[in-house]
Amino acid sequence: MIKYIVVFSMSCLFFSKLMAQDGLKEQDKNSIISVLEKQEKAWNEGDLGAFMQGYLKSEDLVFNGSSGPFYGWDSVRDRYLRSYPTKEKMGQLKFKIQKISSISENVIQLLGQFFLYFPDKELSGYFSLIWLKTDDGWLILSDHTSSSN
Repeated sequence: MIKYIVVFSMSCLFFSKLMAQDGLKEQDKNSIISVLEKQEKAWNEGDLGAFMQGYLKSEDLVFNGSSGPFYGWDSVRDRYLRSYPTKEKMGQLKFKIQKISSISENVIQLLGQFFLYFPDKELSGYFSLIWLKTDDGWLILSDHTSSSN
């Protein structure tokens, strides 16, 4: 099912870019940036529960990283809990947004970079997020994150 959603989303991206004018509204862009800022703050406070509020609470959510895809909100949350079991293991997070593009009125793609700072090292990488506009605001439907280190 998820494979079909991804193929459909990519098809929509291609065709909407051909047909759309500039569909990205400043209010939508600011709302998404606000969610990322809340996630960054929650992460830096060691609050994975609050960090996860930026993700769509659905079985359609997918996180894809170096260990492969994780499907569903619970699975993504559990992955974060296993990878970052304590505040010290989480480090300090900083996002850098590179580009936000409208796919459709209710779907946006965001490309960015992350930095994780620890007392003895720094990790960084890139991510692409597909955001879905819901009744609860903009939420992440798909997260593909790759480490540079």
